[in-house]
Amino acid sequence: MIRHFAIPGGKFYNKPLNELLQLLRKEYGDIFYFPGILGQKPLIMTFKPEDAEKVFRVEGRWPYRRPLETFTHYRRNYRQDIFESSGGLTVEHGEKWHDFRTKVNQIMMQPKNTKMYIPKIDEVTMDFIDKMRAIRNENNEMPADFFETLNEWSLESIALIALDTRLGLLKGNNPEAQKLYELVKEVFTASYEYDIQPSIWRYYQTPGFKKAMKSFDAVTDTIYKYIEKALEKYKKNPNENESGVLEKLLKIDKNIAIVMAMDMLGAGIDTTSSSVVANLYCLAKNQDKQEILRQEILKVLPTKETKLDTKSLDNVPYLRAVIKESLRMHPIFSGNSRAVDCDLVLQGYQIPKGIDILLVANSHNEHFDQADKFIPERWLKDNTDPKCPHAKDSHPFAFLPFGFASRACIGKRMANMEMEVLIARVLREFKIEWNHSDIKWKSVIINYPDSPLKFKAIDI
Repeated sequence: MIRHFAIPGGKFYNKPLNELLQLLRKEYGDIFYFPGILGQKPLIMTFKPEDAEKVFRVEGRWPYRRPLETFTHYRRNYRQDIFESSGGLTVEHGEKWHDFRTKVNQIMMQPKNTKMYIPKIDEVTMDFIDKMRAIRNENNEMPADFFETLNEWSLESIALIALDTRLGLLKGNNPEAQKLYELVKEVFTASYEYDIQPSIWRYYQTPGFKKAMKSFDAVTDTIYKYIEKALEKYKKNPNENESGVLEKLLKIDKNIAIVMAMDMLGAGIDTTSSSVVANLYCLAKNQDKQEILRQEILKVLPTKETKLDTKSLDNVPYLRAVIKESLRMHPIFSGNSRAVDCDLVLQGYQIPKGIDILLVANSHNEHFDQADKFIPERWLKDNTDPKCPHAKDSHPFAFLPFGFASRACIGKRMANMEMEVLIARVLREFKIEWNHSDIKWKSVIINYPDSPLKFKAIDI
């Protein structure tokens, strides 16, 4: 551990998580035991989808996933005024997790509660289109920091759902919103530094860790302010139409609304924007697929002035296939983790009850026919071409971008809807090109682009 991980020049020293996992696989095989250091728990890592299926099939009613300890520490020790009744989906386990998930599931997972936001997210996305035109250069190329603009769009979108407000980030007219954006980034970076990388904070709280806790606190306070404003708005102007997500959550419990808003903001920014990058990159590298998708989009958006509504996205199967195929080729998460509540055997090894298992995402190589090719058609139900690979012929547990079963991502419907709206709008307005070397990806909990995103956006 010291020779390979801690000393500069070691084969695993300072490697990003996505690269590290592949190096470990090459060194130790498809399953290995990774010892815990500096207070971290040991971990078993497996690259076989058959193992993922076994683990998920026995996980029981209350699946256990290792929490992010920084979130747990903050919510249990710093802000009990808000998190005493529940630490939220990222912290709680067992019956307490099940109770919270049951309450929010009925709101977050209902298709009608997602579809009602399509027109509003479309408005956000039109602001994003305007900003794309404003920031591209004379050669129609986006600036190197285009990922920041995508992050602004994703925060603006998820805040519309979680806080029922427009932050104004894409128009740059709200310093408080810009500060919230910076704080969320700080929290995410701190979580990687103190949860994933070795750290002594479990024994001694360093100045850096204390600063991170202040960032957590600032995010909590800012979200609290926005929710207080929303409450006042609802009191003064009772909603005559169907209530949105925040209003429905507030009717259950104010603290539940605050906790869920924090979880949505924490999980719904870099993840969604990185997924969009994967989609735009794949489409830019495969112009024939981009044109097929554009023709489908033109049917629901015949003019640039046409508004997306709740029925529009019911008729874009190729768009959904593009999103799946992009995430297969460029997974946003390195895997899913679980701790099983019974002994089991994986690849001939006895795995004891309670140990954490990382089920590494492995959908972009040997488990899919022609895995190195971008073929959205493999996800179409009406694909009858015998020469075209079909996803149904691959292991069903090789591709789980949103997790599985009761502990799957609760924001799956919202994230897919946001991506569908943005990609539809971008391709309706622009031809997207990529004229540079391949994008590199780096892991900081999620896999995000580590290259200048100089996409070319040409008006059509």
